[in-house]
Amino acid sequence: MADRPGPGEMPPATDPSGRPLPPQATMGLLNYITATSLDEDYAHVSARRAAEGGADGDPDGQHGAGRGRPGPIGWLVLGLFGLLIVTAAVQTARTETVRESSRQSLVSQIQEGRDELAEARAEAGRLRAEVDDVRRSYLSTTEQGRNLATQLRRLGAAGGTTPVTGPGVTIVADDAPEAGPKQQVLDTDLQILVNGLWSAGAEAIAINGQRLSNLSAIRTAGEAVTVNFRSLSRPYTITAIGDPDQLPARFAESAGGTWWFNLKSLYDIRFSMTTEDSVTLPAVPMPRLRHAERLNGDR
Repeated sequence: MADRPGPGEMPPATDPSGRPLPPQATMGLLNYITATSLDEDYAHVSARRAAEGGADGDPDGQHGAGRGRPGPIGWLVLGLFGLLIVTAAVQTARTETVRESSRQSLVSQIQEGRDELAEARAEAGRLRAEVDDVRRSYLSTTEQGRNLATQLRRLGAAGGTTPVTGPGVTIVADDAPEAGPKQQVLDTDLQILVNGLWSAGAEAIAINGQRLSNLSAIRTAGEAVTVNFRSLSRPYTITAIGDPDQLPARFAESAGGTWWFNLKSLYDIRFSMTTEDSVTLPAVPMPRLRHAERLNGDR
């Protein structure tokens, strides 16, 4: 006779004949599979290992655990893998050595090039000094040389290749306070100002210390005005050598003067001119000799 269920226990489920139903019939097939499939697999594997251990005289299953060790093929694969790692490491080390050697070679070549350039510049300076000495010696010892020296000084002052000192005017031009796009000094404004000074009788002109010659260009590069390929910063100081008694009046009557007086009155661009008893203008950077012609007309 089946035992009665204790207090609080449910009687076991039975079929019409009184036999107990299997668990999958009472708890549902899906729940039964979820709850018992993994446990049954572990139980099956454990029973198999126990059986194999008993057959080999190893009831604790230690002999079966040794089956997980790699065999000859496994050792061969591991050896090949280790050889591949060692080869890659050696190749990487060699490549790094080659790269470092190449870098050192490039550094050495750059340093050698710098040294050669420094030597060439020093040699050019020495030769230039020798040429100047020979020229001064020739120009000061002969009548023809003295006449030529006077001509060179006059041409150097006009071309900007020699520094000059004399009376003149100083002009300061700058943007309007809190300037908008139309209240800023442009390169064209400076060009018009310089052309007005030339027409008024200026003999030499410089902008922010940059001497102007017939090869100088006043233009905008990026957001800066450049003269002789040098970027200038505002305010712009224009120095001109000329007759201080006539240069301001003649400039005011020129097209450049009219342009700038309109800029000052309409756009509040700042402009001021003062006369100077003596100003000094530097020479322009040494120009490159593009061609030469003999005095008798022969090339």
